[in-house]
Amino acid sequence: MGRIKKGSGRMRGGFKLSPMRILYVTRIYPYRPAFGGDVAYSRGVIESLKDSCDLTVLATTNGEHPEGPFEENGIRWRLLPESRRPQALSVLTGMPNVMWRNATPVFHDALRVLLREPFDAVILDHIASAHALPQLSRWRDSHPQACLLYLSHEHERTTRLEKYATYTGRNPGRQAAMRLDGWKIGRWEDEVVRTVDIVSLINPNERVLFETNVGARRYITTLPGYDGVRRPSRRITDDTPMRIALLGGRGPIHKRNILRDWLDVCAGSMEKAGIEMDVIGDVEPEFRDMLAKRHPSIRFSGFVEDLDAHLQGARLGVVPDTVGRGVKVRLASYIFSRLPMAGIAGAIDGLPLRAGRDYVEAPDLPALAETCIRLARDVEQLNRLQESAFRACDGRFDWRTRGADIVEAIRDHQRRQSVEATLSQTAGVRREAPLLGRGLA
Repeated sequence: MGRIKKGSGRMRGGFKLSPMRILYVTRIYPYRPAFGGDVAYSRGVIESLKDSCDLTVLATTNGEHPEGPFEENGIRWRLLPESRRPQALSVLTGMPNVMWRNATPVFHDALRVLLREPFDAVILDHIASAHALPQLSRWRDSHPQACLLYLSHEHERTTRLEKYATYTGRNPGRQAAMRLDGWKIGRWEDEVVRTVDIVSLINPNERVLFETNVGARRYITTLPGYDGVRRPSRRITDDTPMRIALLGGRGPIHKRNILRDWLDVCAGSMEKAGIEMDVIGDVEPEFRDMLAKRHPSIRFSGFVEDLDAHLQGARLGVVPDTVGRGVKVRLASYIFSRLPMAGIAGAIDGLPLRAGRDYVEAPDLPALAETCIRLARDVEQLNRLQESAFRACDGRFDWRTRGADIVEAIRDHQRRQSVEATLSQTAGVRREAPLLGRGLA
């Protein structure tokens, strides 16, 4: 750990610290066809880290990239087969469903082999990777100067229970299984936070939720970065299409439920007002066809290559998320494409934005639909909102700084560990000194 070699760069006493070696344990190779906010966040952190350390990533394949080891863009990858475990069997284990999927002997064997290498730190990405915690805890105990960091995507205990409440319907067995899964999530999340050295939060406002269950720990914040277009200016006018955008993939059940509930509420009133609702992002074909039949006025654009250009054809971006915490990565696309936002109260969280000044919020879906219709006709307020939100976030979402900040937090932990070890040794010597003195007298 902490090898030193001669050279240029970051210097200390005429020598350069060699790059920190970090092992990053995650669920999936975070490139298409894998998609979603969690995938985008993991990808951004990984690509940012590679510029600040010697990075190895262990993950399962995304179903398209071949399995096996390879190097790409300065990252050493080790991709494993996709898990084919029946998800329902997680009910019979101590693990929640999201962890059980990848908790395979193949994954654990690969991790065991990698941990023989001299890593300075391991990053555990997402609660889905927490099945590796027992192995990583043993590794850290045998490497006291190493660091174990948990990259959280949200406060899982709270969010999963909210999401599962939207899944259950009238099936008592499903309700019981979801309650059990939510309990497991909370139990594992608490154990992860107790075990690791550093917890990285995507939303600083969630710290109180973690501390309520586990108490004080060392926390850092890793806000999502943004590597898309940053539009220097935009003016919404009366000629801008009367269109409202809803951005984000709709793969998980709770996200499909959010979309269904929102369209059921807004479709009729928006069609009557002459406003087009544009759903952007991947939607499962059968579910999309059902919604399109129910609401023929809704436009489903699917995945869009040039998102910034597409958003210039809308007046407003809507965030109707009634469940889900963390920082929604897609909000940066609205902000930096200068599309003003309206959302459910609490849905736009963890960003340096203020309701009423930078965006508009409403207490429920019917009120949000009314707010969107009113806002769509007020181009002056739309422009005030988009300009204010852009100004508040400009310069704060640079992925390039995220990896360096994580590495610096790990180095700081190692420095603290070194100081504590030195103080402990010194105290031990002092305790022994009187006995040594009497023995020599």
